[in-house]
This record gives sequence, structure tokens and C-alpha cells, in this order.
Amino acid sequence: MRPDQAQAALAAAHRTAQTALHPQSGVIRLVAHRGSGHEHNDPAGPPENTLAAVRYGFSKGADAVEVDVWCTADGVVVLHHDATTDRTTDLVGLEIALSSHPDLQVGSAGAWKGQTWSQERIPMLSEVSVPTGRTLVVEIVGGPQAVAGVVAASPTESVFICKNIDTAAEVKAATGSPVLWIVDTTPRWQIGGWAQGHRGGTDNERRGFEEHADPVWLAEQALTRGLDGLDTMFSYPPDLPSVLREAGLHWLVWTANDPRAIQQCLDDGVWGITTDNTDAVRQWLNAAGVRTASQAGQSFWP
Repeated sequence: MRPDQAQAALAAAHRTAQTALHPQSGVIRLVAHRGSGHEHNDPAGPPENTLAAVRYGFSKGADAVEVDVWCTADGVVVLHHDATTDRTTDLVGLEIALSSHPDLQVGSAGAWKGQTWSQERIPMLSEVSVPTGRTLVVEIVGGPQAVAGVVAASPTESVFICKNIDTAAEVKAATGSPVLWIVDTTPRWQIGGWAQGHRGGTDNERRGFEEHADPVWLAEQALTRGLDGLDTMFSYPPDLPSVLREAGLHWLVWTANDPRAIQQCLDDGVWGITTDNTDAVRQWLNAAGVRTASQAGQSFWP
């Protein structure tokens, strides 16, 4: 089974188990993953990490839109998830970090999702516009060497997330902005092959991708580096919520797309949810009595 098939199968299994959220109250931060429009959960939406996707995510009621960013070889910060252009553009074999910005502008970043989006290009982070009262969640894909450029190009209304804890700590030291450490807490048996695909890289880059990391250790690492919280997979150790609560750390989860996963996160007191299915998740939350931060008149970051 390919990694994308494994992820889709897991999502399908969750969808069949529960169709609505239990009635409750509260406020949740809702984040549109890559702008939303994910190929499995929102096939009609715009292509991920494009300006159209960012606008789309905010238009569907997200409190924040999450984007992935790289620095190109000539120092331009661009929105893109993968290390290469192959999956989401019609440019073949180009590595984002080793390519110049002009070279990346030649092809379409949207034709793979249909001719409607064929004019979309790989955008610069500096081109992203954030509506008043909303936030951009910026995932820095590169290491600490990318920090200066990303920080300079980011909107004022930004929260940063990083898999590399050294990068996260450097962003925090440089800006004082909110920074969350991304940790994959998914058990290996759940999505096996997909998780194994993340084993490359340095220890800091892959920490949490190889086994269930100890929640106490994770919290200690975040606190030691001065970070504000964790951004974990929607599947996590049962003691993680209480550990993060006691440590005073914010807790964001990714990528929760169905009622069963979202219900568990709400029951455990999650602070925010990142989803590929922004419009549907907002409606499920509202039907259950839960409001998004913008609906409640609250800022994304306290």
C-alpha cells in the first residue's frame, strides 16, 4: 500500500465510525491545512499552498491557514510542501531549495487539480494576504538556515510551526512569536508505511516519527527550548493531553478530518485543530455547539 493510500484508508475508517459530534460548548482554533483543498478530502478545492488556497481557507471560516515554506537557492521564500516540484506542479525533477525563484515560476502549480487552477504559480510568502483578525500558520520546512528569510517575509499575524526543534528554538529566539514543535505521535501500527517514509533526516528532524515518544520528554524538550506548545498528529498517547495541560503548553493537532477524530480531540481538551476539510469541520463544530475563535470574537493566539 502506498503512503497516500494508507492515509486515505485510515481516514475512511474513521469516517464510517461516527457521523456527528456530541453536543457541547467551547471555542476551538480552526486551521485550514495548506489552505485546504486537499486531494482526498476536498477534491474540488484549489491546489494546496497557492494564493487561491489561502483565500479559500479563510473564506471557509478558518481562524488560520497553514502553509509550508522553503527558501529557494536565490533566497526567496516560497509556499510548497514537498522537497521537489513533481507532485504539485508540471515541473519535473526540480528541488525547491536548489532552484532559483524564476525557474520555479515557469510551470503551473495548479493544473494538476484541473484547468480552473492552471494559472496558479508557486507563490512567494510575501504575496500572502491575511484578513484582519485571522492568522497565518507558517511551517518552516528547511533547517535553521532558513529562519532569517522566513521571518523577514512572514506577515505580522504569523504563528510558526517546525519539525526541527533547533529551527523552532531559533525562530522563538529571533522573534518572540508563538512557535509550536511538530511531533508525529501516531503509533506505527496505524499507518505503517506512511510513517516509515519519515525516517530520513537528522535525529531532530525525525524525532517522534519512529515510535511513540514519551509525552513527558516531549513537554520537557519544548519547555527547555522556550517553545509555546506542540503540534501533534490527531492520534496520540492517552497521557499526552494531561501532560501538556500541566506543562501549560498549547496543543494543536493535525490533520483531523472526520467526526470521530475530532470528537476525541475535543474530549481531550485540544486547543486547535488543523484540517483538510475546513468547511465541513466548521459546520460539525457549530452543530455541536462549538464556535471557532473568530466566531467567538477571540484572537487566534491568546
